[in-house]
Amino acid sequence: LVALLALALLLTCLALLNFSLGFLLGVTLVPPAAAVRPGGNRLPLAVLLVLTTPGLSLFLAVLLERELLEAPAGLGEAWQRYLGALGQGLLQEHLHGA
Repeated sequence: LVALLALALLLTCLALLNFSLGFLLGVTLVPPAAAVRPGGNRLPLAVLLVLTTPGLSLFLAVLLERELLEAPAGLGEAWQRYLGALGQGLLQEHLHGA
């Protein structure tokens, strides 16, 4: 419950600054986080939470973008594009505070 409240607070604050980013993170993070229950087998839920992290979502988006352009990328090229996207995000944040 505390983790869900912290996630809700984080997404609320983020949505005030950048609604689209808050919405996308909410759509990808809230369902797996709400599915977690105490007890039972935790391994499938842990794998689900790792698969829905923003970093992996960005990596899969890079792969999907190359697939939609009908120029499939190998894992090495996709990794380089992923790092480039992260670098561009850091540059935008540093230069514009965005």
